[in-house]
Amino acid sequence: MGRSGTTRRLLTLIGLGILALVLTIMFIFDGRDILDEVFSLDLRYVFLSFLCFLGLQLAWAIKFYILVRRRVPMARFPYVALVNMAGNFVNITTPSGRMAGEPLRASYIARKYGSRFSTIFAAGMVDKMTFTVAMLLLLIPLMVWASLKYDMPDLLQLLLGSFILFWVVVGLVSFILFKSLSEGRSVKWGMFLHRVIRFFLRGRMKDSSYFIERFKNGVLEFKGTFVKLSKNPLRMCLDLTFALLVHGLRFSAAYMLFIATGHSEHFLTVATVVMMAFVIGLMTQLPGMIGVGELLMTLLYKATGVNSARAFTVSVLTQLDSYIFEIGLGYLCLILSNIIDRKDKAKEAAMDLKKVG
Repeated sequence: MGRSGTTRRLLTLIGLGILALVLTIMFIFDGRDILDEVFSLDLRYVFLSFLCFLGLQLAWAIKFYILVRRRVPMARFPYVALVNMAGNFVNITTPSGRMAGEPLRASYIARKYGSRFSTIFAAGMVDKMTFTVAMLLLLIPLMVWASLKYDMPDLLQLLLGSFILFWVVVGLVSFILFKSLSEGRSVKWGMFLHRVIRFFLRGRMKDSSYFIERFKNGVLEFKGTFVKLSKNPLRMCLDLTFALLVHGLRFSAAYMLFIATGHSEHFLTVATVVMMAFVIGLMTQLPGMIGVGELLMTLLYKATGVNSARAFTVSVLTQLDSYIFEIGLGYLCLILSNIIDRKDKAKEAAMDLKKVG
């Protein structure tokens, strides 16, 4: 925990340093033009951009709730949406490839409704899988379109091509391994992991049978939930539609900001820049893509012919939307989730005491 917190703080400081450097350079060279862009913004479209991000979070919450509800019928939307936002905050502020929030979502929801951790975690993995598939479905045609319309640097094409290939390979390997993970193989993997963990803990973990049994049951429960949630084509299409909607609303938010400046940039250009900046920003592991997100979008917009001041203004405002919802609101949701979880634990403890009495 200490090392993870230190790494997160270090990356946050690096991101803030990049942001401060970008802000300083831009205001030195284009300060007057940037202020002109800011003061001439049409606030109606800035508000519409804000609503697009609000719609994005709502669509994401509905998508995750549908997946959870299929396995936990008693789940309620307000709580699932709250925990989803809390997990999103942890994802975006933790250098983990946006995966650190999934155990948090799973543990809180499982405890709230008396379900298995592996069941909710599997629902979260299906959620991640459909988002990744949607991202690839959008990124590939956008890359082709941008290559035909603009002169893209070879290095940028190589980076994005490598990213696409990486996720395709990861998906295929994971599917092959997961499909063949039977009960017997789960036991073997449990034995192997027990030896590894025991080695690092220097012999302090001795009860192998309990660990292996828990691991086997967890894997089989996870596999059963994952298969059940992902085998229905219509349901997968619904999940994928919501994922595409989330990405589309992210593009629309940036597009509205261009209209707010009085300059209507091509929607596909905006979508390409936002998606490419998002993908490259994920590779940096910087919390919230602070600094690097603004820099990447500004440079990519400039490469498509947008003037520096407008590109910078739209990029900063786009990231600001993200900070307000995914960091600001997400942090508040994390606090509320912790409070509710502590109250639930206190109620469980009180009930246990009554049973004992």
